[in-house]
Amino acid sequence: MRKLPLVRNTHWLPLAITIGAALALATLLAFGLQRASQLQAASSALQLASSLGSQPQLLRSELTLVQHGLESTGYVGDSLRALAAARTSNARQLAELTRQITDANLADETAVATPLTAATASWKLLEQSLSRIGSFDPGALYADSATGSVLTVSGQQLQRSINGMLTLQAIEAQRMSEQLSRVALGLQGVVASNGNGLRTLLLVSTALATVLVIMMLYFSLRARTSGAEARDALQQVENILGTVREGLFLVDRNGRVGHAHSTSLVTLLHNERPGGQTIEELLRPLVDDKTLLAASKYLNLLWRERVNEDLIEAVNPLHQIEVHVAQAHGGNETRYLSFAFRRAREAGSYVFGVVADITERVRLQQELTQLKTSNGAGGESLFMQIVAIDPQQLSSFIESAERAFHASNEALIEPGKEPAVLRAKVERVFRELHAVKGEAAALGLESLALAIHAAEDVLAALRERQDLSGADFVPVVTHLDGLLGRAAALTEARHRLMSFVHHAGITGGAPAASVTGESPAAATTPAATAVAPLAPLLQGLAREVGQACRRDVQLQLSGLDEVPPEHLGRVKDICVQMVRNAIVHGIEPAERRVSHGKPAVGTVRVSFTQRSAEEFTLLIEDDGAGLGYEQILNRALALNLVKPSQAVQMDRAAVFRLIFMPGFSTAGNAGPHAGRGVGLDVVNSAVRECGGRIGIATTPGQFTRFKVQLPRAAEASPASRTSAA
Repeated sequence: MRKLPLVRNTHWLPLAITIGAALALATLLAFGLQRASQLQAASSALQLASSLGSQPQLLRSELTLVQHGLESTGYVGDSLRALAAARTSNARQLAELTRQITDANLADETAVATPLTAATASWKLLEQSLSRIGSFDPGALYADSATGSVLTVSGQQLQRSINGMLTLQAIEAQRMSEQLSRVALGLQGVVASNGNGLRTLLLVSTALATVLVIMMLYFSLRARTSGAEARDALQQVENILGTVREGLFLVDRNGRVGHAHSTSLVTLLHNERPGGQTIEELLRPLVDDKTLLAASKYLNLLWRERVNEDLIEAVNPLHQIEVHVAQAHGGNETRYLSFAFRRAREAGSYVFGVVADITERVRLQQELTQLKTSNGAGGESLFMQIVAIDPQQLSSFIESAERAFHASNEALIEPGKEPAVLRAKVERVFRELHAVKGEAAALGLESLALAIHAAEDVLAALRERQDLSGADFVPVVTHLDGLLGRAAALTEARHRLMSFVHHAGITGGAPAASVTGESPAAATTPAATAVAPLAPLLQGLAREVGQACRRDVQLQLSGLDEVPPEHLGRVKDICVQMVRNAIVHGIEPAERRVSHGKPAVGTVRVSFTQRSAEEFTLLIEDDGAGLGYEQILNRALALNLVKPSQAVQMDRAAVFRLIFMPGFSTAGNAGPHAGRGVGLDVVNSAVRECGGRIGIATTPGQFTRFKVQLPRAAEASPASRTSAA
């Protein structure tokens, strides 16, 4: 699979834009903070410079007050103290202005530094004069005389200093005010420049922040979309891993199985937590030490890049292994597993493992091998087996079996891929094979009955599946091929037997009919292929099923020799299924029958009569346990054949009719004679084909009776009618 380009796959361009915008925004914010700090310091310095510009005028005012006070010999102590305070405040403010200008990195700014230096020089001259004035004592400035207060020597000195100070102040104060105004003007330019720069930074930062927010929203949307896609992909992976029949897993270089694996791996290996275990721990309960060592060496070969994995696949020691699985009811079941390993191309540090259950395939191969053997060297055993079967019954059975097998094959090759069509194929093939299986068991052809039972296992598995496809029927076709081979082997054995009997009749003078059951005339007429008498077949079936189910049963038959030819095949199929069903589900074990006051030996009665000019009546009755209303209804609910809302509205007759539905069976496990839910479906289909009807009568603990009404003239394909009698 082609990889996506890296930029497209990881979206580097939006990510790079976002990172660049974030870095630029951080840089601009740093510059902005620096500019803001400088602007704040410059603004404070501007405010202070403006305040200092008015100080020389305040000093002049105070000096003038002192001068007038000395001339009028008034009290000037307050003015002197005000001058001292103004001197101290002015010096402090000028030092603060210098510091703020330095903090604003404007010490080298000519428009600010030059006038600040000149203003500082003027202030130093003024400060020296003010320091001399502050040394005079206000109380020693005047002396009393007869004519009034006069200036003392100290007062006269102060007056001269004040007069000189006013002259100096007029010059230096004017110069200081001018220089401070220039400082304020320079600071104002700096503040304006920093303000414009900070405004630009804020605009650019806002634009970058907008871009960053857009990118964040984009990535948030992408993350939400990617998260939804990731969750959807994870759910799909979980669905796949939970659906596939094979066990899928990964093995790392340390030989440890990954925690992500298909659900089937747990079922196939009967290991609740395969993830995290080493491959040796996983295989140790399944194989012997020799196979385990060979498997470890084989996996080590897969890690070598130069080793061709296709070439070494032939030496895979786990290609087919036999395992024994413990059953809940006791004992072990033999299963066959197949392991396959491939290097994971996209992640070279893993080996991809697949384990599949190939039990059916192995058994089918064994059966085919056995069939080929029986057709060859083992043909003599089959020849000896059919010697005990009535030739007419054998001929009738072979003809019925071949017809059923070919009908099944035709059903499988019919077009149609819809689920309903595929399920109809399953049920049709099931009915055809199930009818043959009962007759084979009645004749003692156990190998053929078991082969049909194996085919039914495959059909039962298909019946449970929800997603049928045409490929799923391949095992069924293979089984049918084997069954046709067995039928051909029976035909060949029958011909060999007839040839042997014919030869014995010629040499020994005994008529061939004494062994084959056919008269010479019958052998040359079309009637030779008629259905064999039903009584021996049903007696053999009752004996076979009774022994298999450990039931003591007697079969009472009447009127079967009066079955017309057009109904003989259907009556045979109906009776085979009904007799078997009566013994398996109806007749109780001898101990239970005795405890309920019944005879130890159960009785099954089959009778065929003509009750009217239009219909025949076939009765099959047993004196067994009867039908359980609640048992049938509960089983139908468990099998999802009816819904609870339907069940509460069903009467007893409708509940009893459920036993004719495909797949319905009250048996817990499928066996050779029960549990498939097909037998009564075969009966219902046979009755429906000829336009008949069937009724049920039962009393729990006493009996069950099926009454089949068959028309005198068989119809083509009328609708079936099932009623309670």
